[in-house]
Formats: sequence, structure tokens, C-alpha cells
Amino acid sequence: MVLLLAVASNAQDHHLSQFYAAPLTLNPALTGSMSGKYRATAQYRNQWQTVMDNSFKTIQASFDIRTKIGNSLTDGLGFGMYFFGDKGGATNVSTNQLAVSAAYHKGLGLRKKRFLSAGFNIGVAQKNINYNNLTFNDQFDGTEGYNLQTGEDLPTNNRTYADISAGINYTYLPRDNYAFNWGASIFHANAPNVALDEELTNRLPPRFTVYASGELPLNERVNLVPRALVYMQGNQLEANIGTNLKFHLGYDTAFHLGGWLRPVTDAGSAVALDAFVFLVGFETETFIVGLSSDANLSTLIPSSSGFGGFELSLTYMGRDENDSAMCPTF
Repeated sequence: MVLLLAVASNAQDHHLSQFYAAPLTLNPALTGSMSGKYRATAQYRNQWQTVMDNSFKTIQASFDIRTKIGNSLTDGLGFGMYFFGDKGGATNVSTNQLAVSAAYHKGLGLRKKRFLSAGFNIGVAQKNINYNNLTFNDQFDGTEGYNLQTGEDLPTNNRTYADISAGINYTYLPRDNYAFNWGASIFHANAPNVALDEELTNRLPPRFTVYASGELPLNERVNLVPRALVYMQGNQLEANIGTNLKFHLGYDTAFHLGGWLRPVTDAGSAVALDAFVFLVGFETETFIVGLSSDANLSTLIPSSSGFGGFELSLTYMGRDENDSAMCPTF
């Protein structure tokens, strides 16, 4: 999907509101950043279904594992792979990518409550377009419609390219129920050529991501989970700023309720509000489900009726090895 849906752009990237539910597509350094042995995620997003017949649909799925290094209780390696695909518009412009990911996690300090992680991923992507839904002037037969063959010289309808990404993440766990995360990543570090015509060059600009999140208890039953995230790609910028409330229900279960604003830069480089994201989620010791909805705040409100998109995320976590949650949820 277009990184900033409120801005005209020739560079496409997938776009998810529940960014922490897709850790490998947020930062390669989060590969294996978890308390359990393995993690599986799946996500579905449908955007602009109230605006267009062919809405933008995005899916992602990932699987990663964490292994110890020697006899260390904290140091480890993470390995994983993920797939994402998005498609939308009258021509069904689609991008599909499969990538493998690896990360190294190092425990710092005497108490091993700090972790520094670094990771990278390498993937192969394919961009495709469907010309069947396009019509041109020379196809008009003069009476009944566009029934003739076009003489347009159309380029091939797909492009395959390699993609390289890398990132770092820092986690601090001062005591029980407290956690803080900071990270930065770069996707499309090799600026791949995504032009369908092999004689042309259209570089996909690198996407820089910086984020910070935390978790701290307000009382015995409620935790505050603030987060801030910024995407930068070419001359585009998008931020997500807000918080979740995590309500402990007992027996290792919790209910999440949250919301955050999404400011973006518009075509004139001015800051504008794109959407307010509302989320509800349910968490057990091994399973997490999240539902979110984007309330559109841009100039598309009359067409979209204020509804931007819907998103569903599922996460399954392998058996816990310790109580240190190195990666935030949602």
C-alpha cells in the first residue's frame, strides 16, 4: 500500500496500524525478541472499502524462533521468515515479498535487565499489475463500447527484485511489569528498482523507522502501554502516537484497550492528521488477538464516511522460558 494514503506517491510500501503485531516487518532486530521459544503471527488489513470497489488489502504472516548461545541465560540468536502481500486499485497493483531474518541478542549489565539486539533480513519481492481492467481510446469501436484491441505498447506486468533491511533494538526491564523499548530500522536499504519497464528506473526509497514504547503499572490491575513510531520514506513522513491500557484479568490473561493518532505530511509538506486508530485486544499466556479500526480524519471523510480501514492480528507464542517480555505487543 502507499505509505501515506493522504499523499500522492510513486513509492509503495505495506502499511499496518498494529505495527507491533508484525515485529519482523517493523525491525529485523526483533527477530527472536521474545520470552518464549517461538512465535507465529498473522495479520489482515482492509482499507478504503467504503471509497473504492477494489480496496487495498494487506496480509502478513511470520514465524521466528529464539535459541540460546552456549550456557548464557540471556544471550541468544533469533531466526525467522515472513511473507507479506498487498493488492488494490482498479488494476490490482500488488506487491508480494518473502524474506528470511536473523538477529543477535546480547544481555548487558550485571543483572542482565538490558538487552541490545541487531538484525537483518534479505528478501525477494515481486510487483505486479493487471492490465485487463484498463481501457484506452483506440479500443472504442464507435458505437457499442471499448471492444477493440489496443495498440498501446504496455510494459511487462511484473517485476522481481531483491530487498535488504537491517535494524537495532534496545530493551530495558528495570523490574517486574516495567519494560521500555527503543529501536531503529532501515528497509529497502539497497533502494531496489521497482519499475515495470526494464528500460526505466524507479528506485524504491529506503524506509527509516524509529520507535519507542514502554509498559508501566498504574495499579495492580492496570498497566499503561505508551508508544510512538515514526516512518520516513523519501519526502514522506508518518507518525503514530498514543497508548494502550492493559487490564489484567487473572490467570495470565489481559484485555487491551487503546488508541493513537496518525499525523502525516501532506503534498505541501505540511503536517495533517490522517486517522485515529482504535484498538481492542485479548491476551493469554500464549495467544494474542487484536482488532483495530482507523477513523479517517483527512479530506477523504466525505467519501469514506470517516472509516479508513479494519485490521485483525493473531499471535501465538511458544512456551515461556522466563518472565522477561522483550518485545511489546500490538
